[in-house]
Amino acid sequence: MKSALVISGWAHGIEAIRPLGEALSDGFDVQLLTGAQLLAERRMPAAECIVTGSMGGLLAMELLPATCRKLVLISSTARFCATDGYPCGTQERILQRMIHQLQRHPEAVLEEFYRNVHFPHPAPECDPGAPLEALAAGLEYLRDADLRVKVPSIGIPVLLMHGTRDRIIPAAAAEWLHARLPDSQLQLYDDGHALPAHRFEELAGAIRAFLNPAPRPAND
Repeated sequence: MKSALVISGWAHGIEAIRPLGEALSDGFDVQLLTGAQLLAERRMPAAECIVTGSMGGLLAMELLPATCRKLVLISSTARFCATDGYPCGTQERILQRMIHQLQRHPEAVLEEFYRNVHFPHPAPECDPGAPLEALAAGLEYLRDADLRVKVPSIGIPVLLMHGTRDRIIPAAAAEWLHARLPDSQLQLYDDGHALPAHRFEELAGAIRAFLNPAPRPAND
């Protein structure tokens, strides 16, 4: 059976990605990993397929294992912060403000973040999946990481899925990736950042079709 790795984004724990893992479990040996764990370990487990997004997408592109044959990036980017010549991100000062406020008012920072993540839908209760130190490290990684140079060398098939109303990472970031990845498909949705939470059946079906796992034997 093929192996698949599902990785969460910033301030999301295992429960946020468990439904995707379960949706793939009939065709894959699935491992779930939080973005915070991966950032701390800096080592990507071997997997034939990786499904991730946001901060997890940056980490996946940076640490992509040689075993990976297909990659799914949901609401992701090659660089989180906008720079001269790259307007497809947020302003660095916003990350700096979040890092500063996280130590003093973590609840307020996370509440605003989840509200923007789930826009245009109401934000449910979420598990940040990591202590404050790890969340701060994640924000610093998002501020500094830049995978733009590596993108053209990612030669495996990549499925890009992005919401046109995303308040965290603009859809232009997915279009930028699509224009520079050697082998990519781009699917846009009239929705926000948290596509797996609000377009689950649609996303899960498209991901399964892209990964095209072999059916599990009847006696497995």
